[in-house]
Amino acid sequence: MNKFEPVLHFPGVWTRSIPIIQDNRGYFYEELRKDDLPTPTPEFVQDSMSYSKCDVLRGMHLQIDQWQLVTLLEGEIIDVLLNLESNSKNYAEFISFNLCWNKLNQVLVSPGIAHGFAVISESARIHYKSSVYYNSTNQIGVHWNSEEISHLWPEKDWLISPRDSAFQSLRQFNMNKTN
Repeated sequence: MNKFEPVLHFPGVWTRSIPIIQDNRGYFYEELRKDDLPTPTPEFVQDSMSYSKCDVLRGMHLQIDQWQLVTLLEGEIIDVLLNLESNSKNYAEFISFNLCWNKLNQVLVSPGIAHGFAVISESARIHYKSSVYYNSTNQIGVHWNSEEISHLWPEKDWLISPRDSAFQSLRQFNMNKTN
């Protein structure tokens, strides 16, 4: 058994390294056993995949009421999480991890925490398990280069979608939330 470990000082996030069995043919691993999840265990309803090239940055995204299990299948990324749960004493706190497909490679994220990542290898493949269907609840985002989290990303000319570039800064997000 390979249980998820809570991330100290960041409630609502767990990580683990999946043991990988390798030989001259390739590798094998178990992505998920339900009994490895913390309780309460979310019910996952959708699986999705993404592929990104080097120097792509995606995020910061949050779908309301969504649990998300993020598994890095290939490559290396900087994974950033930002607490946007308005009732949390940890609101606006952030954390980042370097994820590598054959080391620390899985993050479980509870509702209210925004997720983003930057690809620092040639490419990256990510598998997502979600507890709500994509686009079935409201989605929000915070600009990746907000003053509070900009230092978490290396300075680069990132390839970013127009949607992600249009997100508000965390400061603007907070102002609109209180108005």
